[in-house]
Amino acid sequence: MKTKRLLGLGIFPFLFALVGCQSKPAITKRYVDGMTYHETTKHEAETYYSLSYDAIGGDEVMPIGGFYGPYASGGSVDGHNFPNFVSEKYFQYLEDAGINLLVYSRDFWTYQGGNANLTEALDLAEAHHMGYFVYVDWIANQLGQHMAPSDATSIPLAQDDGKEILAGVIDEVSDSGKRKAFVGVHGMDEPFPKQFDSISLFSKTFYEICQEKGYSYDIFYNSLGRWNGENNFFGAGPSMNYESYMEQYFDEITPRMFSCTQYPFTSESTEESALVSPLYYGLDANRYTANKYHVPFWRMLQAGGQHNDAAAWIPSVDPYPSEGETLYDVNLALAYGAKAIQYFPLIQPLYYAYKTGGTYDFDNRCGLIGADGNLTRWYYYAKRANAQIQAIDHVLMKSANDGVLVHGDTARHYIVDEAQKESSFGAVLEGGSYRELSSISGGDCVVGCFDYKGGTALYVVNYNRKEKADITLHFDRDDYRYTVTQRAESVDVVGNAVPLRLDAGEGALIVLA
Repeated sequence: MKTKRLLGLGIFPFLFALVGCQSKPAITKRYVDGMTYHETTKHEAETYYSLSYDAIGGDEVMPIGGFYGPYASGGSVDGHNFPNFVSEKYFQYLEDAGINLLVYSRDFWTYQGGNANLTEALDLAEAHHMGYFVYVDWIANQLGQHMAPSDATSIPLAQDDGKEILAGVIDEVSDSGKRKAFVGVHGMDEPFPKQFDSISLFSKTFYEICQEKGYSYDIFYNSLGRWNGENNFFGAGPSMNYESYMEQYFDEITPRMFSCTQYPFTSESTEESALVSPLYYGLDANRYTANKYHVPFWRMLQAGGQHNDAAAWIPSVDPYPSEGETLYDVNLALAYGAKAIQYFPLIQPLYYAYKTGGTYDFDNRCGLIGADGNLTRWYYYAKRANAQIQAIDHVLMKSANDGVLVHGDTARHYIVDEAQKESSFGAVLEGGSYRELSSISGGDCVVGCFDYKGGTALYVVNYNRKEKADITLHFDRDDYRYTVTQRAESVDVVGNAVPLRLDAGEGALIVLA
């Protein structure tokens, strides 16, 4: 079980200068650790939806995942030597970066076949406090990728011995429940409605088996990202809008998480408006969807760019998210209530590196780790973002997100005015205040507003992705006690305001006592 430590912030004492403000009558006066303060009013704790695993440390530890995990490689291509990623070295790299959940690998678990590579990967994952959703070939063959039959009775799982075979698969991969890193199986990435019947049968049967055997395993599903208008799924219809897709997705598949892909930093345009639809509107809608179906919101975001699924030999071109953009992408998701962060790709597939002229770009395109085994810039960006998550996840995992406050003319124009032209899903709180927070001053920002065990928690994110910003939260009393966590360090303060200097895209958590 991971533990949380309270650390001093001597390196930036300027954060905590106190600002005067009119006092209100006393609520409850307390004296703790040499500080006299008034305790905030506690509300009835609100319902939140969270999903975590013993393998990563329990229900106070946020899943920080990576899609396209370590695989057994080696050998060389065109003079480039490739490492074996299923090794102590690379699992240590991932643990050091804060990764605790692996999803998918090009090493598939072959039912009743040789699985030495994945067995070793699961052992290494356990040693490094990680969970693993394993891709199993038998399950993949049941479901297919986009082209599964619409009639579920045609798949082997529907036959008399189908449930028995699936039970054997689960026992084999989990070593009859003894393999601690195994948290479940990879079900489907971005399924089409044509697949829903067969996926529904698989999900129902999987959870029936787990209940009968006393297992608590899950199935990982990642939905199609939001679209506008109608989608006929490349002719594999029926044509439908996104809301109809979601209704069928949750009614038939019943996933235990809402994992959804959002890659905002892919447009060739550098205009702020390019972020409106994929990021702000999407976060608003995805938060709403997760709450509607009573599941946690898991955010899949980009580590780099040029996701070369076509395996084409292409030139390396911008845009690629900077450190400020990567931090902003992570922190904004947290402000909107995300209960897991996932990076794609975790390890760069070789074909994502194909470059014009038969060369390779391992360092400048995508992945926390390049296909050649080198750590990329996004490794270090993610490591910084994840350190902050690890310092605050015990709060966020047990909090209900009540929405976000948007401060500043530019932030309000794009997040409120532009992103909500089509519709609003209720994430943005109007009025500029929330409970004890009476106002915000300084630079543009987004403030996630949370109910934490009946009390108040606030997650402040610098809207500026290129420069630092000075932002101050003002409270309605002059003697509240609160804990501020920034750059993975925490300090307790008594006062009436929180002055923060936030790096580009940086976030800070304030929890009131």
